[in-house]
Amino acid sequence: MKHKPFIVFLMLLSIVLLSGCWDRAELQDLDIVSAIGIDEGGDDVENRYRVTVQIINEGQIAGTQGQGGRSEMAPVTTYSATGSTISEALRKIAPKSPNELFFPHVQLMVIGEDLARNKGIQDLFDVIERDSQFRTLFPILIVRDNTAKALLQITTPLEAVPAAKIVGGLETTKKIWGEYASTRADQVIQQLDGEGANLTGIEITGDPAKGNEITNVQQISSKTDIQIKGLAVFKNGKLQKWLDGDEARGASWINNELTKTVVNLDCEKKKKGIAVEMVRSQTKVKADIKNRKPVIRIAVRSEGHISEVHCPIALGKHESIEKIEKQMEKEIKEEVMMALEAAKEQKSDIFRFGETVNREDPKLWKKIKGKWDDEIFPETEVHVNVQVFIRRSGLRTKSYIK
Repeated sequence: MKHKPFIVFLMLLSIVLLSGCWDRAELQDLDIVSAIGIDEGGDDVENRYRVTVQIINEGQIAGTQGQGGRSEMAPVTTYSATGSTISEALRKIAPKSPNELFFPHVQLMVIGEDLARNKGIQDLFDVIERDSQFRTLFPILIVRDNTAKALLQITTPLEAVPAAKIVGGLETTKKIWGEYASTRADQVIQQLDGEGANLTGIEITGDPAKGNEITNVQQISSKTDIQIKGLAVFKNGKLQKWLDGDEARGASWINNELTKTVVNLDCEKKKKGIAVEMVRSQTKVKADIKNRKPVIRIAVRSEGHISEVHCPIALGKHESIEKIEKQMEKEIKEEVMMALEAAKEQKSDIFRFGETVNREDPKLWKKIKGKWDDEIFPETEVHVNVQVFIRRSGLRTKSYIK
């Protein structure tokens, strides 16, 4: 009991020292940044990058539109500045904003195509990893044929904050169509450790100037919109080529990033007369060593069901289902091979086959690592095996089309 006063003293001292938040910041004193865009700034070193931040107008998002004329205010605003580094550009933006910029809630980063092609993206993420304000869980997108600044200034219908609309569209595209993956900042940094990388693209449709007006969302059909489109292939940090359509989906098959998609098949004399919805898919990649050379084996296993038929086919017959499964296997294999050929043409191992070879034979990988992308990967033998299982034909086995 003689230690009781001392314990009480320690408890009181703890209350004094631990109470309160020494680094607190009031919400009204912060400007929440929802997205960051990075473009080429200029030819001189002093203006190497142009950085744009999209800031949320909390009053509009909180649903106070219509009070005191606020209905005419945009839900977000953007500020831009140039600098020799991204940190410098962000600090030049700070005086333009009425409050302190707050970065922990960044939902998205977009990069202009010119910057990605000409200077590359390998130097853009150092500030994100070093600064504790940034989290590396937001996706990175490449703006096709335009600038990041222009994209962040497009007003979007249905979703007041453009960054939230883009992220939502990216997730929906991945779940429903399966062509494009949502690549987070930490994953991009990991990819850039190797030679090859791939990032999803985003495109402005319509006139960007019209999209930078509040009237763009006051119409049933917006004049300007944004959509997820294309897969950017990188080598040594620089954009080399865009993959679209079947090529992009082939890359998703290989990378095991595809969850759901719809594949159209020919039926009798009807081109693309059958739609098969894939509901599950798994891809396994392994490497074998033959004669001191790596051989890549890709195994794809997919399950789906018939979602639409435009020709007279008896789905109640086992032979008909088997025929569709064989067609599906052929179609998937063709898409996979298209993606492989595109990557080999650019000498960019966007599928990270090198890591698979390293796991199989570390000693061999140590010898060939230096010439993998440019010499060995383009000539590497790749075997593709696809298995497809049609589980259901829907509520109807016989088409009403005769």
